[in-house]
Amino acid sequence: MAETRTIAFDLNDPAVIANPYPHYAWLRDEAPVHHSTTLDVWLLSRHDDVAMALRDSTRFSSDLYAAEDFSNNPFNPGMSLPRWLTRAVQHLPPVRTLLTSDPPQHTRLRKKVSRAFAPRRIAALEPRIRDITERLVDDLLAHGKGGATDVTRDLAQPLPTLVIAELMGIPSQRRADFQRWSDGLVNGLLTGGDLRRMMVSAIRILAYFTRVVRQRRRRPGDDLISLLITPDADGTLSTVELVNFCILLLIGGHETTTNLISNAVAALLDRPQLWQRLSQDPELAPAAVEETLRYDGPAQSLLRITTTEVTLHGVTIPAGARVLPLLGAANRDPRHWDDPENFRLDRNRHDHIAFGIGMHYCIANALARMEGRIALEILARRAPHLTSAGEPVRIPSPVLRGLRSLPVHIGT
Repeated sequence: MAETRTIAFDLNDPAVIANPYPHYAWLRDEAPVHHSTTLDVWLLSRHDDVAMALRDSTRFSSDLYAAEDFSNNPFNPGMSLPRWLTRAVQHLPPVRTLLTSDPPQHTRLRKKVSRAFAPRRIAALEPRIRDITERLVDDLLAHGKGGATDVTRDLAQPLPTLVIAELMGIPSQRRADFQRWSDGLVNGLLTGGDLRRMMVSAIRILAYFTRVVRQRRRRPGDDLISLLITPDADGTLSTVELVNFCILLLIGGHETTTNLISNAVAALLDRPQLWQRLSQDPELAPAAVEETLRYDGPAQSLLRITTTEVTLHGVTIPAGARVLPLLGAANRDPRHWDDPENFRLDRNRHDHIAFGIGMHYCIANALARMEGRIALEILARRAPHLTSAGEPVRIPSPVLRGLRSLPVHIGT
């Protein structure tokens, strides 16, 4: 059996966060199964290995309650939970979500919520998403008169927040609360993130959605939460399940779509000829979205727990180990992709795994794709001379790949 590599590889190193892709290339070539001793996690970087781990729920469990140690966070090693809180979490009944469950729990939850994301229901949202986007681009262009403006602040951040709020039947005036709570919870995935901020946000968002779910049970409407409350042949979701799904949709749908739009605009502005092509031919917007998802996807990894020993490339991962299948590394693996380091609009391949693969494939992928496509179409049409106005500010996270700020000049 091959020796386990002990070379230090720190996912939270600022150099890795700034540009992880050269480091991923080293992993793929030199250590495709790598044990990070600093984080005590195992990294999988080759496309076929990542895809296998995501499909194999028997050996690579999504049930994070299978992990015995809740005391540290591989995405933020400086955020150690207090001992009392670790013990409390371990003694609480498991609360599983779509992301943190295996069959049969996952099968039941997925079946329940899938009707909310039926293709016809998502397609019907396009006119409203276009209206919201046009208004946001109005604001962006107004802010950019005579100076710089910010694509993330004025478009990429508010668009998914407003769309999700409308889907859930939440008043638009709560958008600032949604943004603050989402940022606070995501803080737990940031290098150097603040534990208190994360906990306060968690408590407030739990309380808010618990009230909303109870109100919808008494007075259902035509929103997504009311749809999920409606019983079907298999009964109904519990209040806890509904609240957890609302939080997952808010955080997952908001943060990842924001990052998708910001990453797409940044990649295109780095290649001005591609931005010009898009502004002249908005039919290229879907290709730009798919290539962004492959080239610089908003989620860089997922967490799994091994249920048994697994041997890959001569290296044995022990049972009960934390494993990070690196989506970002898999999506640039030259064993799977031709010319993976170049951003191309003529690739005509949609088999990236930015949304995962298998039974955990992102249930809201069609909504994210639609929002990204519409944002690029409208922005390129209305700001064809858009250029960078300074260095973007990147999210300090090894798992979330996106921008907190993308300053631009509108141009004329």
